[in-house]
Amino acid sequence: MSDKKLGTDSYKGVRDFYPAEMAIQRYIFTNWGKTAESFGYARYDASILEPAELYKAKGADNEELVNEQTYTFIDRGDREVTLRPEMTPTVARMIAGKKRDLSFPVRWYSIPNLFRYERPQRGRLREHWQLNCDLFGGDKKAADVEMITLANQVLLDFGATPEMFEIRINDRSLMSSFFAQRYSITDPQVFKQISGVLDKKNKVSEEVFIGMLRDIVGERCNELSNELKLGLEDFSNLLSTGTEKNALLEVKDALVELGLNNVVFDASLARGFTYYTGTIFEIFDISGENNRAMLGG
Repeated sequence: MSDKKLGTDSYKGVRDFYPAEMAIQRYIFTNWGKTAESFGYARYDASILEPAELYKAKGADNEELVNEQTYTFIDRGDREVTLRPEMTPTVARMIAGKKRDLSFPVRWYSIPNLFRYERPQRGRLREHWQLNCDLFGGDKKAADVEMITLANQVLLDFGATPEMFEIRINDRSLMSSFFAQRYSITDPQVFKQISGVLDKKNKVSEEVFIGMLRDIVGERCNELSNELKLGLEDFSNLLSTGTEKNALLEVKDALVELGLNNVVFDASLARGFTYYTGTIFEIFDISGENNRAMLGG
C-alpha cells in the first residue's frame, strides 16, 4: 500500500474552474451564443467521445493530429475511441446522417470542449473550448462574407473596436495557381509542405522563415518571400489567370460595403490543412503585445 499523498493539482494541460473563473467562462460563452444566434445560427452539441476512425478517415492531412495529438484508447468493448480534438468531423458526420431531413442552407454553432495531447503553451492547453460556426449550402461568396462578418462581430460584441484588430484574407485556389505558375509546384504534397511553412510565418524569425522556404523552393526563397508581401493587385498580376483574384476581390469589396474597413490581403496566409480550398481568413490582434491570430476559418 502506497503512503504517497494524493495531490490536489489538476491533470497537466487542463484547468479547474472555481466560481470566479466559471463566471468569466459563462460570460464568454453567453456572448458567443448571443452573437451566433443573432446571425441565425442554431446551437448543437455531441459527445466528446468519437470513434477513432472518424479522424483517421481525413487521411494524410490529419496524420500528425491522429498519431501524436489525440487521446485515443480501447474501451471495454474493444473499440478504439478518441476524445474529440476538433469539431469539424463531428458536425460533418451529423450533417451527413440527417441530410435528407435538413433544409439547406444550414447554420449551426457549438461551443465544444476539445482535447489535444500537445505541449501546453501560452493561450493553449491540452483541453480547451472554442466557438465553432458552420454554414452548409448556399451561395459561396455570400457564405464567405457572412462567416467573416460573424467573426468580426464576435470581437465587437466584447467591446473591441476595428482599430484593435486586422482581418487578413487569402484564397487557397489563388495560392495554388500562384505556386503552379510561378514556381512550377503542382505536387499536392509539396504544396502542403509550403502551406505548413507559411502557417509558421508569424511564429518564427524572418531568417528562419527564409531558411524553411529555401528547403522547398531553393534559391528563389528570397524572391518568394518578397512576392508574398505584395498587395492583392500586384500579387495577382504575377498570374496569367484572374478567376481566383476576382472571387477574392468580390469578397473583400462586399465586406467593405458592410463597413469592414480593416480587411487586408495576406498572400502568406495558409491555414495549414489542405482541406481549405477557397477563401480563408484570420483575425489578428495588432496591439503588438499579442502577435497572434485570435479567430480564423
